[in-house]
Amino acid sequence: RRFLRGVQAGDARERLRARLAPFFAEHDVLLTPALARRSPRAAPWHERGWLRNALAGSNYSPLTPAWNLTGWPAMSVPFGTLPSGAPCAVQLVGRPGSEAVLLEVAQQLETLRPWQRTAPVD
Repeated sequence: RRFLRGVQAGDARERLRARLAPFFAEHDVLLTPALARRSPRAAPWHERGWLRNALAGSNYSPLTPAWNLTGWPAMSVPFGTLPSGAPCAVQLVGRPGSEAVLLEVAQQLETLRPWQRTAPVD
């Protein structure tokens, strides 16, 4: 919690933004996997503590938190399925004010790989 408060409201947030800005000086969009591994099994997560849930989440999605901390636009976009039939997604990240660019890239991805609107039936 102390780390989050420091990054959200201080010099740490600006230092993080400064470290990430050079990439966006040369590139319009950063594309990453949305998840680093298959999502966890369904469980009563509401019965677990905050820290335990945060640590579990960071194991599955280590590439998304930085953008929440910077406040820069990012979105998760469905992109096909795994060999098992489970859906997968990519994350698009842009510089501040680039929401329209991200939505345009998401539209291009949907055209390339139309999004499956219903879950597969086993």
